[in-house]
Amino acid sequence: MAFVQSITIYPIKSLDGLNLKSCNITEKGSLHMDRAWVLKNTEGRTVNAKKYPTIQKIRAYYDPKAWTVRLTVNGKEETFTMGEETQRMAQFFSDYFTETILLENDMSRGFPDDDENNGPTIVSTRTYEELLQWFPHLDLDNLRLRFRANIELGDCPEPFWEDRLFAQPGVNRRFTLGDVEVIGKNPCPRCAVPTRNPLSGEREQDFMHQFTKKRQEKLPSFAPEAQFDHYYRLCVNTLIPDTEVGKELRVGDLVDA
Repeated sequence: MAFVQSITIYPIKSLDGLNLKSCNITEKGSLHMDRAWVLKNTEGRTVNAKKYPTIQKIRAYYDPKAWTVRLTVNGKEETFTMGEETQRMAQFFSDYFTETILLENDMSRGFPDDDENNGPTIVSTRTYEELLQWFPHLDLDNLRLRFRANIELGDCPEPFWEDRLFAQPGVNRRFTLGDVEVIGKNPCPRCAVPTRNPLSGEREQDFMHQFTKKRQEKLPSFAPEAQFDHYYRLCVNTLIPDTEVGKELRVGDLVDA
């Protein structure tokens, strides 16, 4: 039976993730601390891997007990207390990008990629294993960094099993992860980020074309094809109802779909 194999949050949007054994649901239906901080320039535009590929050269190592983050890039390394050293952290990024960078924080909702469907994104290990057949020069960790899902499911019997977790356009597909009710909305449309080496930001020219071709070719018969106006889609976008606020999602939780 499919279960929650791992939970990953990304406290600073576009930087490395943090694996957790459990995570609470916020009042706005996000995972606690996921994309809680975002970098912005002085024009208010988000500084992320879509627009600033060199952000992918920055490594972030979190200590969830102390809520510190150690940032390293180009031989420079500094440790910051999250929420208490915002200005100093902003200066670190400003020095790196050679422009003024600001940090914004939203603990209740975060800064999700999908503003309408801000619940955790879901994929299965079995799907990643299928993608390794398409891109044999990659490994599982590399794929995880490219697609940045929050929840990875184990014991799925086939690739893209998670495509069962959404229905036709406009229809809510309800399921549970342990005690937490989740609404599956759609297959996540991807941007340029997965086409790049997640450690350097360098683009692989044929990645999107090859992915799209194989995704269409391997689309499961149970996947609602009306959701695929294009096939450059992977992971499930979700919503979490207000009734689930404060509940805890845990590694090992069973999926009841």
